[in-house]
Amino acid sequence: MDKFQAIPVALYHNNFKLWKRGSQLFVMTTGLASKLFFNCFHDVSVSPFQYQLDHLFDENRNRSVITVSNHMSCLDDPLLWGVLLRMKRLLFGWDTVRWVPGAHEICFDGGKFPNLKALLISMGKTVSCKRGEGVYQPCMDFCIESLNKKIPVHLFVEGKVNDTPTLIRTKWGVGRLVLDSDDPPVILPWIHRGMNEVLPLYHTVPKISRKRISIAIGDPIDTTPLLLDCKRFNLTSIAARKYITDVIEWRLDQMGHELNAHHYGHEFS
Repeated sequence: MDKFQAIPVALYHNNFKLWKRGSQLFVMTTGLASKLFFNCFHDVSVSPFQYQLDHLFDENRNRSVITVSNHMSCLDDPLLWGVLLRMKRLLFGWDTVRWVPGAHEICFDGGKFPNLKALLISMGKTVSCKRGEGVYQPCMDFCIESLNKKIPVHLFVEGKVNDTPTLIRTKWGVGRLVLDSDDPPVILPWIHRGMNEVLPLYHTVPKISRKRISIAIGDPIDTTPLLLDCKRFNLTSIAARKYITDVIEWRLDQMGHELNAHHYGHEFS
């Protein structure tokens, strides 16, 4: 684990109070700013499943939660979480706010002050993930540890920004999280459209001209039957990861087709 990957992990595990207070302030501020940004400049519609988010992020739940979504712009996180999470959770629910893997070369490296950049990004509860290093790397281990503590984890399962309405192949990391968690987690899929118009690919400044954002939150996926299938068919770890990932990809793809019809007025092939 290099120094950029170690920053959030070390500070979090050592219960570094100053970092935690900074992280709480960072999450609260970015969440409130996201709500203000969308309320002032854009039109956002969310499918009527807000109660699912409230239930699954309840600190008293007995199942870990993995949320999965597509990734249409570099501002999907944190802006969309500012919309999806209620004010109470942003202000007082830091312990139940998700951890999310962030691309190392974008979020944690580069720039004039990479250490400061990595520290600030980590305060948003983001952990460095290196593309190409597979499902067995420190950030995935950290996500599993978080799930075992009933702290939610979010994955942009396409592995990169995809500004088209067609889902690309889902990465197998979500399969590993399901297989290696202590208890079968619940998967909450959600999908969105319109963020690519708020911050187009390769742009650095979001647009404030009013855009339409649509978010659909799907029914939770209980992974217990999936894990039983893996045992019943005696699947190898690789085959099991692929099977679980394929089920999640299929669900997101179906949700995407439905949302395309709502957001664009027609589907895409």
